[in-house]
Amino acid sequence: MSKTIYNEAYYTEHYPDQTGGTAAVKVDKEREQEKTRRVLQGKANRSAGKMLEQLIDAACQYYARHGKAIIHKTPEPVRVLGKVDKAGRFQACFEKKAQPDYKGCLRNGKAIVFEAKNSESGRIAKSRLTDQQEEILQQFHEMGAVSFVLVSLNLQAFYCVPWPVWADMQRNFGHKHMTPEELEPFRVQYNEVIRFLG
Repeated sequence: MSKTIYNEAYYTEHYPDQTGGTAAVKVDKEREQEKTRRVLQGKANRSAGKMLEQLIDAACQYYARHGKAIIHKTPEPVRVLGKVDKAGRFQACFEKKAQPDYKGCLRNGKAIVFEAKNSESGRIAKSRLTDQQEEILQQFHEMGAVSFVLVSLNLQAFYCVPWPVWADMQRNFGHKHMTPEELEPFRVQYNEVIRFLG
């Protein structure tokens, strides 16, 4: 439990008709509610991310079955923290994510690399990619690979934003995010699988 420090100016401004003690209790309750909301939102975001990953994995399997591409999820880098025990287990932690989510090869031999992002806010911010992910996508693009960001809005609409469009978002749209209207030209079909390769 966190200790509340009474700040009379703050409580008087936000709760003018209440005693300091009552105001402090209300502020503590509001802070706890906000903390709970953030925890629940984090769980919902992780769940949506896993669902998007499953949808993309299904699309990758579809493209492999039809001979269009071989695409694999890039494993998350982990750092081993201890020795392996007798049961073959060990402690590890995820390191900072550095690679785009998926890499592979198209039927014509061309490399493909992309990052997948879901947004529940109705728009997607350029800052959702790390500097390392942007650098790798740029390098692959310069080498002739098919590079893009696969965007999902609420797991309802899917967009394949080519890397040059994403990289120059500020110049293209005047801000560092894309709205549904700005994403619309890059919409891909979803019928049983996300058709990000057409």
